[in-house]
Amino acid sequence: MMIQQTFILLTFLSLGLPDDLYSCGSLMGDGRYCLDYSGQQLKEPPSGTNLTAILDLSSNSIPLITKEMLMDHQLLIRLNLSHNEITVLDGAALWQLGSLKEVYLGNNKYTCDTRICSFRSWLDTYSKVVQDLDEVICHAPSHLAGSKVKDLSTTVVCNNRTINGIGFEINTGTVFLIWIVVPILITLLTAIYIVLNGDNHLGRVVRRSCVTFWQRLCFHRRDRDEFNHDEGDQRRRSVGAGSGAAAGEPLRVEDVLPGPSTTTL
Repeated sequence: MMIQQTFILLTFLSLGLPDDLYSCGSLMGDGRYCLDYSGQQLKEPPSGTNLTAILDLSSNSIPLITKEMLMDHQLLIRLNLSHNEITVLDGAALWQLGSLKEVYLGNNKYTCDTRICSFRSWLDTYSKVVQDLDEVICHAPSHLAGSKVKDLSTTVVCNNRTINGIGFEINTGTVFLIWIVVPILITLLTAIYIVLNGDNHLGRVVRRSCVTFWQRLCFHRRDRDEFNHDEGDQRRRSVGAGSGAAAGEPLRVEDVLPGPSTTTL
């Protein structure tokens, strides 16, 4: 029986009937398809039957809408959530309502931080079904109060988080630096300190390797300096021998520098 009723309702919705039939009392004459809970101070939506086509929850005190709250209303064609206390509306709750043709979401108290990201993304696709789009306005944080949710940049609301009352913004780069880079750096420095100063086998091996490395580096530099010094002495001796200088005779400037050249005309 439930399958037959669902098939009848889906057939009805696919006919493209006039909007005036999408109202309580006219939709197939069955109260199960139309639920009017407006003005009853509800804190959350009532459970549905998956046959509900029209759901009016306006003028209540609902503070948030999650995906689970509307899972029993996936055949809705009209939904009214206006004039509530909604601060957070999970976009997933609306994404699952594939048959939705009209929705009213205005006059709520939306908090426009990262929690509104999925809802803002939903608006990019389904803004035409929102009948009061200009009344979907941010209530917080203070610097966004009065802004229309449709005008918010998805880059800003999806990547940044504002801490209310402090005025300090944390973006993804800051979060990466605080939660990933800093712990890794601290761990690395701690490991280096333990290895270089700890009384353990690994520390002794590392310190011994460092000492050996520096010793080899120092010996290499000393050998290179001695080689350069010996090569310089040998060059000076070869210059002295080529100029005919006697053994033990001091090297003169004229023995090294060439004399003035003469040109025969």
